Amino acid sequence: MIAALLSAPAAGAASVRNYDLGEITLPDPGPKGPLPVRLWGAIGVPAGPGPHPLVVVAHGRHGDNCPPAPGESFEWPCFAREQRNDLGLRHIVAALASRGVAALAPDLNAAYTIGWGEPADERRWPRIVNRTLFELAGEVRDGGARFGLALRGRIDLARIGLLGHSRSGHNAVRLARARADHDEAGQIATGQGPIDSLFLLAPVHEGVRLPDLETTVVASRCDADVPGEARRYLERARRDRGRDEPVFFARLEGANHNFYNRTLSELGRDDGKFSGVPGCGMKQRLRAGAQQRWIDAIARNFFAATLRGAARPAWMRLRGAAPGRLYGLRVAYERLVP
Repeated sequence: MIAALLSAPAAGAASVRNYDLGEITLPDPGPKGPLPVRLWGAIGVPAGPGPHPLVVVAHGRHGDNCPPAPGESFEWPCFAREQRNDLGLRHIVAALASRGVAALAPDLNAAYTIGWGEPADERRWPRIVNRTLFELAGEVRDGGARFGLALRGRIDLARIGLLGHSRSGHNAVRLARARADHDEAGQIATGQGPIDSLFLLAPVHEGVRLPDLETTVVASRCDADVPGEARRYLERARRDRGRDEPVFFARLEGANHNFYNRTLSELGRDDGKFSGVPGCGMKQRLRAGAQQRWIDAIARNFFAATLRGAARPAWMRLRGAAPGRLYGLRVAYERLVP
């Protein structure tokens, strides 16, 4: 499976590569001390000098394939056998790069592992993302090929979007809120600047309200993992006072929670068969390829519009009838226009 991902061609006029910056440790107050992390993942950059806006594409908590350890724990790290959930979203990286938006999908398993003390992703996740963006910013400033591509001057770190799947949807909201006032030149130059737009893909909801950014929230009708949680972001945003930016909500009919991620679909992680929701029978659920092509289309058009100023598709316009289909598939659609 990973070999196929490594050899997959780039989409459109873009370059897509896997990168490996090596192993580091990050400060962590857990019982085992500093957290071992391998800074690797996938990156895509449009053709041309740019600078191009950037989207961080963040996978969720899907398991890391590390072996059991004594007691009720698991080993960490286990880089040689790790389940590469980051590469499962490489197709989104390629889709974004084909629309003129650079994209980066870091491995975030270290944030979610239970092999390094109690799960602490709300602390570890932003540290991994921030460190990865700091390393990227150095390449954008000084040049080099650590990411497998020439990046000097080609990425605009003043225009950053976040796409978070599952638990990383929750963490993306938290990071966007934390960076709301990071508008100093030094912060932007080191990849620590504010977030411009947000895309939540079948996200976990734990009560954190959306920042006032243009946001798309995607739910899956046949989601047996976090059913109903995506919609809570829309409901909460409707109650917020002083909001200026719109929220677009689309529930993809026949979609499950996992099949947006190619690693999970190739492992057969079809959570939809457990949903028990009408319309989610075996013949009614989407195939993995259809679900992935759909998310590629909606994500690349959203970020092209919000980060590049590209023409808005009809579903992103603030007026008009709600579509019953998006990119060829049935949806339940709503918009919040402040």
